[in-house]
Amino acid sequence: MTLFSGCLGNRVTSHTDGKTYNVLCLFVYDSIFRNYRIYEKTFAASLRDNGIKADVRNVYSSGHLDIAQSEALEESFKRLNDDGWVPDLVCCIDDRTLSLYLEGHYSKWLPPVDSIPMVAAGLHCPDWTLIRRSTNTAICTDLLNFQRNIELAVRMASYTAVPGQPMYSNVVVIELDTTDYDKRIRERLSSDLNRPPYVNNMDYHIKDLPLDQLAERFRDSIFINVFSNGSPELNNYRSDGDYHKHRIKILNSLTMTPYLTVKRDIENEQVLSKTLKPQFSAVRDGFGDGSRRSLCGYFASYQTVANDQAAYVARILNGESAGSLPIIEHKANYYMSWRAMELLDMNYSDFSDSFVVVGAPWRVQHPAQFILLIVLGIFLLLGFLFMILYMLFRKKDIELQNALVELDNERIMLDMALQNADCIVVSSADDLMALEPKLHPDDADVLSDLLASMAAGKPLASKDFRITKDDGNSYRWWQFRPNTKKRAEDHMLGTLSGIVIDINDTVLYNEYMTEAAIVAEEITNKETFLMNISHEIRTPLNAILGFAQLLSTDDGMLRGEEREEMVELIRDNSSQLGEMIEDILQFSRFESGRVDVNPVEIEIAPLVERIFNEWKTSVSSGLSFRLEQGRDHVFAMIDPIRVEAVMGQYIKNAFKFTEKGTVWVGWRYNLNEEKVELFVDDTGCGIEPRRHNKVFNIFWKDDMFKTGVGLGLTIAKMFTEKMGGQVNVESKPGIGSRFYSTFNAYVKS
Repeated sequence: MTLFSGCLGNRVTSHTDGKTYNVLCLFVYDSIFRNYRIYEKTFAASLRDNGIKADVRNVYSSGHLDIAQSEALEESFKRLNDDGWVPDLVCCIDDRTLSLYLEGHYSKWLPPVDSIPMVAAGLHCPDWTLIRRSTNTAICTDLLNFQRNIELAVRMASYTAVPGQPMYSNVVVIELDTTDYDKRIRERLSSDLNRPPYVNNMDYHIKDLPLDQLAERFRDSIFINVFSNGSPELNNYRSDGDYHKHRIKILNSLTMTPYLTVKRDIENEQVLSKTLKPQFSAVRDGFGDGSRRSLCGYFASYQTVANDQAAYVARILNGESAGSLPIIEHKANYYMSWRAMELLDMNYSDFSDSFVVVGAPWRVQHPAQFILLIVLGIFLLLGFLFMILYMLFRKKDIELQNALVELDNERIMLDMALQNADCIVVSSADDLMALEPKLHPDDADVLSDLLASMAAGKPLASKDFRITKDDGNSYRWWQFRPNTKKRAEDHMLGTLSGIVIDINDTVLYNEYMTEAAIVAEEITNKETFLMNISHEIRTPLNAILGFAQLLSTDDGMLRGEEREEMVELIRDNSSQLGEMIEDILQFSRFESGRVDVNPVEIEIAPLVERIFNEWKTSVSSGLSFRLEQGRDHVFAMIDPIRVEAVMGQYIKNAFKFTEKGTVWVGWRYNLNEEKVELFVDDTGCGIEPRRHNKVFNIFWKDDMFKTGVGLGLTIAKMFTEKMGGQVNVESKPGIGSRFYSTFNAYVKS
């Protein structure tokens, strides 16, 4: 009694609008087999296209030789039975599931053969004797085409050659064992290849010859060498009976001959592992699944199998008898695996006209469109960047205009104030000293010092001081302007006179003008930045546009490596633009006050080591990148993310200005000051001492021909000071530079 006890009798259904049919699909491998996802998706879509509403359930045999012992199958069918799910039709995919089903191996779970209709598809080497016993089965085949696949292996063998070893392309190796399925393949092989130009050595009439002699002897033929991996005693090449030794010899020689897969099992996988490079397949099983085992082959795809099988399922569910449907053969084609092509460094465009390339990414299939998308993305980024720059410039321009208006108003007010300003006339030193009680405490000695200078015969200059008129409640700035007369006899100072003028409004005006000058300097810096960014963006953009135009107008003259080199240059210049944009955005966030730091207690050693490990993959050739470790167990209250950004700016700066030599990253703890110094040293070009005070200034660049907009070190300083630290630089031309950030730190056991 089966689990589906309700499925009795020979069933031929008729189509009913709106009915949902139960379709059971039997697979030979387990559910993780990647290509089954392609089949399942195509099969379901094809049923819908044929007007069939179906509840499709899949059962996987997991590759068991004795499926009756499979716990996975037991559990799968039990779940279907618990759901009350009864199949209206069974689909077998591949030869093995069909043979097992017709032989009754599924009888523990399914009704007897012919009690429900069945459609078998994707059959490479069917057991026709077994198939003819069934009267309720429709058949779709994908018969092994030995001739096309062997000729394909001979033609493409040179691509799979191992460097340093010869390739005997006219000696094709096939592995076959003693199962019933292998025996049927042997019969087909003998039938198809027992004629020129093939030399079928399945009967071992050609004895054990070295490969070079074998290839030379049959240089005008294709020599087919068949051996058994699982049963080496079948390989009766040798008269001494040492078949295992001969099996090892064949396996070791597979790097010099093309190998053709005609089945998928454990023995075949073991043989493939000895070939070192992708080989050739006459079956779809495992092809293009990402494993890079197979390069190319001639067969029907899983999509073709699924579509043909779904079409037969629809005809049966619409009322036709399964046994009355004619046997059809799936349409085969030449297929090539993109993953294997990558491994062998093969060019997509060289084979896309002759093969259906499986797994090739969209950018490879459509390189011109891909380049256009990159260029479009760059233009969008540039548009976004220019919008930010325009808004920033517009904001500062409005601020400058407002400042100028306020300055003009203040000038008018100052003119009015000066016209009505108070003044004190000084006719003698006594008049001047009369102001001393009203002086601000900080200016108490100004007048006495002035008189002492006069007594010493020193020249007098104007003096500024603060005095009060309301008993110290408020003070205003005044200025004494002396008018000195010298005596005729000795040219010494004689009388002291002058005027004391209220300059409080002038002082306030000068302070305001100083602030306005700072604002104007910021505007000037922004204008300098716009000029720099225009130049820096134009350089990589011109390169991107130039190479993109060359690639888009390519008429086949460019080789694969030249095209790839141009794409790489486009990527590099795009990366430069991305770094510029990121620096600008960081600085913009800082300017707008939207950058926060989140200090946490963190140990310095693992933080610096992580930064070093993240950057060591970016080191260019000719440059040594080293870690200089300091004291362990040093801790600080800092934001690790911001510290990584600071050190990243130092490292990028060192890489940029050090073409050859060494860059060190490390930390140093000062026990006396309880501070830790995070530094980056290099042996680059160095900076002149007179420029050290400018390196952290916004938009400053020591070398205008180097890429960048001059924001990196400014951002590093902002982040460091935001975390309570200090930045510094030590550098000598021709020797190198040292950039470091210092933070409060402490040692913990």
